[in-house]
Amino acid sequence: MDLQLLRCDAGLSVAQASEAIHASRVPLSNAESGRRRLQDAYVGPLSHAYGVTTEELLAAQDVSFGLRRVRPLRETRPSAPRTVGEKINYLLEHGYAGRTPPSDEQIAQAVNHHSGTTHMTADDIATLRSGTPTTVSDAVRAGLAHALQVDIALFQDDAELSPAAGEFLEAIRFLGSIHQGQILGLAARGNQAGLSAGMMAKINEVVGELKNKLPGGQSEQ
Repeated sequence: MDLQLLRCDAGLSVAQASEAIHASRVPLSNAESGRRRLQDAYVGPLSHAYGVTTEELLAAQDVSFGLRRVRPLRETRPSAPRTVGEKINYLLEHGYAGRTPPSDEQIAQAVNHHSGTTHMTADDIATLRSGTPTTVSDAVRAGLAHALQVDIALFQDDAELSPAAGEFLEAIRFLGSIHQGQILGLAARGNQAGLSAGMMAKINEVVGELKNKLPGGQSEQ
């Protein structure tokens, strides 16, 4: 993080942070914008106010001055789910923000009801989620898509997700993170109440576009 993000995570305004170092806003504003570094006398008090070490504060200052590469968000994300079991676990973990995800028993019942021919049990679903076996019939794939309310394209290939399917799963995880309060930086840099109505509308618009990219995308999600 740079100095501005460090301050925001500490929940301090520029004025409050400036009070901590007994100075005007100018030194901190200059440092955050990469114009002039903090005086040595400010480093200790400011790191204490932010709840970080002096090393972490100086590293953040380097980022503000463009001396450290900021890691892209994609590099910090876990790899996309590939097997059927990984996709089931991913959807159960990230796709039910604010709702109770279905149990293995409920998933099995939905799969059987949808196919009319399969005889999946809760133990079968648990086995899939554990990673063995990694292959299933087309009827089971279709049933799982129905049970978890996603397009069947997400379950078509165990080896690799299409770019559109991968983007869709990332959107699910992102929205789940918002609901769980994990995306704190957005609220800190915007308003203390959290994301604005406009921001949420934009997110919903993006997710709708991602859904439409999937083959046979569902209109009711």
